Amino acid sequence: MTPWRIVCDVGGTNIRIARADTERQIIDTIVRPTRECTSLAAFLRDYADRVGSTDSLEGVAIAAAGPVEDGGVALTNRPLVISAADVSAAFGDRTVRLLNDLEAVAWSLPSLQPEQVSSVRAPDAPLSGPRLVVNVGTGFGAALLVATGKSWQSVACEPGHMKLAGALAAADGTLLADGSIEDTISGLALARAETVARLGTDATAAPGTIYSRHAFNRNFSALLGQICGDLVLACGAWGGVYFCGSVAAEWLRQPDLPAFLAAFEAKGPMAPRMARVRISQILAPHPALIGLAALPFD
Repeated sequence: MTPWRIVCDVGGTNIRIARADTERQIIDTIVRPTRECTSLAAFLRDYADRVGSTDSLEGVAIAAAGPVEDGGVALTNRPLVISAADVSAAFGDRTVRLLNDLEAVAWSLPSLQPEQVSSVRAPDAPLSGPRLVVNVGTGFGAALLVATGKSWQSVACEPGHMKLAGALAAADGTLLADGSIEDTISGLALARAETVARLGTDATAAPGTIYSRHAFNRNFSALLGQICGDLVLACGAWGGVYFCGSVAAEWLRQPDLPAFLAAFEAKGPMAPRMARVRISQILAPHPALIGLAALPFD
């Protein structure tokens, strides 16, 4: 029988589970609310029992929204703990790989087809090097993909919890941020009225104007540009920035690209190099599953 693996992406809002064959094809995908899950091992065992025999199951690859420590992940935005050992035991001690969710998305980059990526900015002479995945969704996360000879290595990081400077302001002096990145431009942050009001404040508007959609888009774009540019410099991600996540997708429908690029490139002597960094959007609906399908088990 043809070997296959279970691939599973556990986010703060939804759990996505699918089968991946040896050709890295994703089939039988289901999406369930994370709040319904109290044991991921039981969740996955139930899925496996419904899709067919596990005789040729080679293992389970899991991505989860939180840092991996001692073979486990405690979700950052949901009270669920995932144990690789528990999942392995539920499948007769088969191999289980447990990754941070953005680490899995980074693994997808070499496997993405042209129609699964959209260019946001394509420089005439793009740089090469490590690539950075940036997720702006319920939270804010990132991971780096580095070429290592004939293979790849993905490195998870937690930039969403980096503190922003209290003096970070728009051109008109409006204070944009005084907390962490995730406190400012994630889905969790934008669910708060005070965050939206702050980013939508326009000191140059007519008297009595409390909120401006144009100002919000400009300020959000500039703030995201500054953050992404800083991450490129910190990580050496000259090979490009790849956006994913629901908030990023919404922003990219009508981005203020001049504001984003001005802030992204405003890095002093590094500005000419920043202008050569490719910026893209991942269009594939479940990139973490694609990355988990490509992940080596050995």
